Amino acid sequence: MSSHRVLYRLALTASAIVLVGCGDYSRSTSPALSQAKLVAVRSSFSLVESGAKARAVRWGPAHSRIEQSASAVIGPDGGTLSLPGSDFTMNIPSGALSAPTSITVVAKMLPHGLQFLRPVTAVQGLQNTATYGSDDGNAVRSAYLQEGRDGIDVDDSVSPSELEASTTYFDAARVAQTHVWVINHFSRYILISNLWVLVGN
Repeated sequence: MSSHRVLYRLALTASAIVLVGCGDYSRSTSPALSQAKLVAVRSSFSLVESGAKARAVRWGPAHSRIEQSASAVIGPDGGTLSLPGSDFTMNIPSGALSAPTSITVVAKMLPHGLQFLRPVTAVQGLQNTATYGSDDGNAVRSAYLQEGRDGIDVDDSVSPSELEASTTYFDAARVAQTHVWVINHFSRYILISNLWVLVGN
């Protein structure tokens, strides 16, 4: 029997995504978007078949290549960490931590393995990504990479094990502007676009 590679795109209509209507998304990290009417599209959590591959979302040429970081001691009352140059914000709610904890956000979130008692919201603007305004950019999802399977291949492919519950906000021209997902711990999260699996015939 022969097998061939079939491309399964993470099209918004094909991945059990539900249109939830228009509204203000006031937590957008982009000032221009905070006042705009955006359409919210929600995606549910799902496991990914072993052996599936996806394309890692890369920064576009307009993104600043300077290493950025933000650190703060966040206590039981919660707080916010932002990387304005990367259009990223993390909102840690009251009750997510039981004690003051030093948290750092760079290309990854530290300390690795930190568990939250309540869900934390991560907000990523998409304007400075390489796929912004394209079909791939409109099919962005947040994914989890298992330890040992967390490398990005030379063709930008990765092997996610989970797709996280998330919401993507689109402008009136149907271009994805902001991606929001919930995390319960610091680990190997990545934005992906497209998903394909090897199937037999």
